[in-house]
Amino acid sequence: MLCLVATAAFCAAACSPSEQSGSPSQSPSAIGSTSTATPGSGAADRTAVLERSFVSRESLAGGSGRLQPQFGNTHPSTPEGVLSVTFAFTCTGNAKIALKFSVGGKEVPSAAGTQACDGSIFQRSIDVPKPGPVSFEAAVSGSDKGSFAYAYYAEKKQLP
Repeated sequence: MLCLVATAAFCAAACSPSEQSGSPSQSPSAIGSTSTATPGSGAADRTAVLERSFVSRESLAGGSGRLQPQFGNTHPSTPEGVLSVTFAFTCTGNAKIALKFSVGGKEVPSAAGTQACDGSIFQRSIDVPKPGPVSFEAAVSGSDKGSFAYAYYAEKKQLP
């Protein structure tokens, strides 16, 4: 858990509005509107919500921060043998967030979605045909007075 918090702090510093990577294939599986109300609405609270919700998953990376008009992150490479990742996102502040995803330099339109910043969790399953970068871009509409947290988790792995 401490590792994820340290990773979140490191990745939050790496977030920038213009960061983007690619995505050749995807799996628009999960629809994640799991309501998880917590006291407080800061980025650390949002990170804790994700940690509690994805206890059994291997965390690849994550981050958190204050909402900005545009932000994103690129995870440089998925580990060898990972066939898909779960992207999880939560936010507060009553804004709406439009999310886009890329794997290996190609956008994955079918994984795109919109999230209301009400504390619920948005999640998407994204296929990764080979190790490579996975990224997201977020555009905020409405108030940017909230906070967010995101994480990438290993979902499907190739058996040895």
